[in-house]
Order: sequence, then structure tokens, then C-alpha cells
Amino acid sequence: MQPMPNLIVIYAFIVMGIGFTITIIRLMAREGSLWGKPSINPFLFYSGKITMFICWGLTLTSAIIPSFGRVEIPLWMSWIGAGMLCVSTLVLFLSFYELGASLRYGLPEQETKLKTSGLYRFSRNPLYLGVFMITISCLIFFPNILNIVVGLYCIAMQFLMIFGEEKFLAEKFGAEWDEYKRKVRRFF
Repeated sequence: MQPMPNLIVIYAFIVMGIGFTITIIRLMAREGSLWGKPSINPFLFYSGKITMFICWGLTLTSAIIPSFGRVEIPLWMSWIGAGMLCVSTLVLFLSFYELGASLRYGLPEQETKLKTSGLYRFSRNPLYLGVFMITISCLIFFPNILNIVVGLYCIAMQFLMIFGEEKFLAEKFGAEWDEYKRKVRRFF
């Protein structure tokens, strides 16, 4: 039988997979596409997204197969990683929900509105906050050197994406963006 933190990680990723699938189906039905324009150099953009899924996948694999590249860590670290994964999954899904039809991999090419309600009242980037928290929880739960390198690269690229998106938002929304940026912090 799997240790409880491993089961929590497995179930969290199952919930995440179901949520991603539902979100993608809803977006495709309403908008026809979930792709936007990369906010930074396309290689950096796509490699950042790919490394995110590699980091998360390595962590899920280590939860399913504990002997897979596993670095022995104290049980309390596994619990912290698993618990943080649950909280961060919730943050990510609430961000998805609140973005609604504006959700894209990249910058939207059609008309969009500046989101300032829900979690976006407290953070300009709750979706990225969720991604960072999930990635960090993965690094805590599965601190394998490959996972750490991939996870840190992912986080660095996500930061560059934030800067690219903020430049886009400043150009698109002007004074509205400036006012929002003045009132709301980047993360929390």
C-alpha cells in the first residue's frame, strides 16, 4: 500500500487532470481554441510549459512508483509537499474559472477584458501563483536533481511569461492596467 502523502499526490493530480480536461473542453466548445500568441520568445515559452508538465509528471510518477528515482526524505516533507499541492491545485482552478473564456496558453488574440475580481482582487497573477506553488510542492515532495533543475527552469520561464503578459496588458489597457497594478500586487 502507498504511503498516505503519495495517495494524496496521486489524487490531487487526478483531480487536476479532470479539471484541465473539463476546462479545455469548455474552452474549445466556446472559443474554438485555447492557444494564444507566446508572451516571450516561442522557444522559451513552450520549453517553460513543457518543463512544467515534466516536473509535475516526474512527481506523479514518484508518487505512483516510490522507487522511481526517489530521494529519501522525511515523512513530514512528503506531507508538506502533498498538502501544498492540494492548496495550490485549488488556487490554480479558481484562477482558471475566474479567467473563463480569456484563458489561453499565451496572449489572447481576440478581445478580452482585464480581470480584477475574485482572486484577481488580491493577486495580478493567481494562475502563475498556482503554477509556482504546484511546482514548488513537487520539488519538496520529489527533490530529485533532475526534477529540481526542470522545476527551476519552469519557474524562471513562467516569470519571463509574466513580464511579457504585463507588457501586453499595459499596452492593451493603459490607465486601467496602471490603476489595477498600483492597487494589486503581482502575487499576494
